Amino acid sequence: MNFKHALSIAVVSAVAGAFAGGAYVAHRAPVVPTRDAKPPAAETDANAHRANGAQPHSPYPDYLSLGGDAPVSFESLRQRASRDPAFLQSLLQRFRNETDPAARGELLSLLNAVSGEEVLRFALSLSASTRAQDERDGLALLSAYSMDRAEVRQTLLAKLEQGGDPQRRTELVAMLTPATLPSEDAAPVVAQLAALARDPDPALRAQAVLQLGQWDDSEQTEDLLHRAILDPSAPVRASAIAGVQGSRLRSDRLKEALLDIAADPASSAADRGAATFALQDFRLNRAEYGIWRRAQAQADADSGEGG
Repeated sequence: MNFKHALSIAVVSAVAGAFAGGAYVAHRAPVVPTRDAKPPAAETDANAHRANGAQPHSPYPDYLSLGGDAPVSFESLRQRASRDPAFLQSLLQRFRNETDPAARGELLSLLNAVSGEEVLRFALSLSASTRAQDERDGLALLSAYSMDRAEVRQTLLAKLEQGGDPQRRTELVAMLTPATLPSEDAAPVVAQLAALARDPDPALRAQAVLQLGQWDDSEQTEDLLHRAILDPSAPVRASAIAGVQGSRLRSDRLKEALLDIAADPASSAADRGAATFALQDFRLNRAEYGIWRRAQAQADADSGEGG
């Protein structure tokens, strides 16, 4: 994976959202120490502290309400669950029994942060459920694990092979975050993405193209990216351009396709700007550089008008 262009890829990719929910309120366990919890005022102070640049903001909530009035630090619960197997088991059991969506969301957020082998086994069992909500929650938990875990990778691929709703498959493809793997282990992922890059659904096609550019740099992927740059769907074109940026592929025909987009006044401003940005990583001769400079000036002008 080429990390140099991670930011530009993130702009166009359909990234899975955070799995935090509302209040964690039901089935309060007696093992949770609430008397040492910080009052709400402390949360305000902590947020102000972070706003002053003292530390980065966590994607998780600062406090949870565990069925009582006193809030409990999310981080303290995470640490306790990470080191106390019995407490972790109580959280897993509570999640199994919880019916309130907000409480399940809060528990899901906590378990996602804890991660570990026990949570992984629980996530795999949930994702295998025939109950739609359990499957969704299991997949949400699996998102915390790297694709170098064979059981996670195989679970996602098996679900993709089942077909079904394009939106659901698009979300599954978005979970196939590239990882360093032996080529033999990566091959099934690449094959699945290559097939989905030809899917009739444009959203699924776009997500597959974006991921494929990060997983593989073969001739097949170069061909699919070139096709996708010329796709009639704007999201597919954007993903293809970002896929080129995130890959090591720098063929002449990819360069020519990007130059054509950058120089074509009939292209959308978004496509021209993305193509111009991607061309920075290609070797350009004097004539190509002139095209790029004019396209860059136009992209700057378009950006100024948009602001």
